[in-house]
Amino acid sequence: MEKTLLVYNQFAHKGKVKYSLKEIEQLFEKERIALDTVTPERSGHAMQLVEDAVKEGFTRIILSGGDGTVNETINGLVQAQKKGYGKASLGILQNGRGNDFAHAAGIPANLHEAVSIIKQDRRINLDVGYVNAGGSSRYFCNGAGLGFDSAINYHATKSKLNGFPSYISGLISAVFKDFRQNQAKISWEDGKLDMEVLVLVTMNGKREGGGFVLAPDYDLTSGKLIATIIGDGKPVQQLLPLVPRLLNGQIDHPDILRFKTSWLKAEFTGTGLHGQADGEILCTSGNQFYAEICPEKIELICNQKVA
Repeated sequence: MEKTLLVYNQFAHKGKVKYSLKEIEQLFEKERIALDTVTPERSGHAMQLVEDAVKEGFTRIILSGGDGTVNETINGLVQAQKKGYGKASLGILQNGRGNDFAHAAGIPANLHEAVSIIKQDRRINLDVGYVNAGGSSRYFCNGAGLGFDSAINYHATKSKLNGFPSYISGLISAVFKDFRQNQAKISWEDGKLDMEVLVLVTMNGKREGGGFVLAPDYDLTSGKLIATIIGDGKPVQQLLPLVPRLLNGQIDHPDILRFKTSWLKAEFTGTGLHGQADGEILCTSGNQFYAEICPEKIELICNQKVA
């Protein structure tokens, strides 16, 4: 029998989680899935808890939280692999603000349905990305970027709102405070360019910010990131109308540059920019960005139709 750990983030969704720990534990007990439970006490704590759990012999990690909890868990799992502690599979219960990666993985918001997927225990080998933005590095599974999209996320975390409305609030704040294009030298495995950039994002998943669909053609197991770059010195009145396209995934547009690559490097000039990985802020004044698909893989328990 697998040794299973539940990582329950009580601070997810700004402390307004949908499902209580008691409710989750009772449902697992009903499904006859034995588990131990840990509750992170601070930001970043889940990484260490997960790494320690793998070292102690846990082979299945179930998390309850949002994209931030997913990111911390991914980092703990990768660090455990790199240190030779072993591997553990990952299951997800949506209990956060954006839940973008859970959406990409086909994990339903309904708790009973999500636990049913975990019980079926079907797995894919999830690609894991690595990013360094502004000197801060982290592993990620959904997406990472530097520029306007990261500024939106930064302001969303400061908003008193929750869920998708917080990102709309973040968008409005970013338009007034961070809508600028910096000159950047960008290179990837198949090319390079020099252009003014407003948005630079590398996606492994489908969407970010609770609903901005930047990679409708995503594949969690392809070994490639999908880069999206917007700017090229175009005026604000030409770029802002792209927002509805990003919300509905209709991003086949001449002002949106997209390509697949296993790595991407960018060096920016001018005022430093916000950087993020899976919605977690990496920097607020960065000028360098590097992202790649790393050798490590994570066994993700999910709806196999996403593979």
